[in-house]
Amino acid sequence: MLNHHHEAGHTTPDPDPDEAGRQFVHHAIELALSLGDFQKEVNQQYDPLMIVSEAAARIEKLIEFDATGIYLVDEESADLKLANCRPNDARQTIESEMSILIDNGTVAWAMRERRGIALYSADGHRQLFLHVMATCSRIRGMFIGIFPPRKHRLPDASLEILSIILRNAANGIESIVYSRLMKRRNGELQRSIEEKTQHIVGYEKQLLQTQNTQAIAKLAGGIAHHFNNALTSLIGYLDLMAISNDDPTKILSYIERVHPIAERMGYLTKNLLAYSHGGNLTTRMVTLKEIFQEAMPTIKRAVKDSATLSLELAEGPIWVQADMIQMRMAILAIIENANEAIADNGVISIQANAVTGCSLAGAPNSGKFLYIRIQDNGPGMDPDTLRRIFEPFFSTKFEGRGLSMAAASSFIKNHNGWIGVDSKLGKGTRVNIYLPAVTPEEA
Repeated sequence: MLNHHHEAGHTTPDPDPDEAGRQFVHHAIELALSLGDFQKEVNQQYDPLMIVSEAAARIEKLIEFDATGIYLVDEESADLKLANCRPNDARQTIESEMSILIDNGTVAWAMRERRGIALYSADGHRQLFLHVMATCSRIRGMFIGIFPPRKHRLPDASLEILSIILRNAANGIESIVYSRLMKRRNGELQRSIEEKTQHIVGYEKQLLQTQNTQAIAKLAGGIAHHFNNALTSLIGYLDLMAISNDDPTKILSYIERVHPIAERMGYLTKNLLAYSHGGNLTTRMVTLKEIFQEAMPTIKRAVKDSATLSLELAEGPIWVQADMIQMRMAILAIIENANEAIADNGVISIQANAVTGCSLAGAPNSGKFLYIRIQDNGPGMDPDTLRRIFEPFFSTKFEGRGLSMAAASSFIKNHNGWIGVDSKLGKGTRVNIYLPAVTPEEA
């Protein structure tokens, strides 16, 4: 009889391949998704190269490549530039393969595909893998990997994980780019506001030397009101940009809305400078026709489309010594005032000719003048409103247009001219301008 002896011991079961696979996928997804944390901290410590380095490290842990490279799109040139290479001694190989793929259009194709693409190396001996690094709005870079000789493709699960890593890296980089853009724009706007505020402070000091206390108080109040409105709008758009730093479309739309506000502030500043007699007058000999040839494009844009605008100029040259910029601004201020007064189908007429003597009170009764009359068929003004028409920031509307007629009066007086207004309720308004006429020999 044979005796069979079995030694006591433990039998170790074979590992479950399915369970190992699930653990790998779970670990891989955790690593991939952790890149999303960068988007929460981009304002504190991360930059694009750090995100690329972290992405490359995660890919190296999850997927076997002999060499990898991550290229970023240069913001200025739009070229692809190698930002990370693993191992570093494979840089020449990566750059050589990538250069060929760019030249033959494969990289452009991979960008359009928005997915991973497997292909052979230039010598046909190795398998390469390309995958675009992109957000929903734009391409941020390109990943290239060189497979080991024994490996020719990525499993579907690994491909999905690689896509997640690259997409999260692209989103993190985009957040950094737009955060920096927002900070730069905010800084530019802040400097612009500070510069304009400094200019206004300087102009107010000049006004203090030429106006009485009551007029200064009113003028300063008008300046503060208009600039406060503009600054409130600017600050509001800055706040909107701050909460939309991950939405480039919104940021750019807010930036576009800021420019007209800054332009209005600049326009008011120019008017204020001229009104306070601080502006430099650059005059030259010009004719009546030259004045309106330069001013009419701006005038037409200022008049509502449904209104009628007519222009009647005297034949023959009428010469004056004028600063073309101030003359255009004076006429435009009067036209804008008339445009606000008339109905949608209203009429504004401009007539100009040479006259002898000036009919306005205090003006000389002799001498040659260029006479410009701007008339509208609006509701007209009562005597009290007419008396205050040249006060700074005065308006019968809730929201005035700034210096308006006060600036126009200042511009005309800078040219040794005269300006007056005739108006009655229900009869419209007529603005009369007289500028000393000269001959070319007097220039």
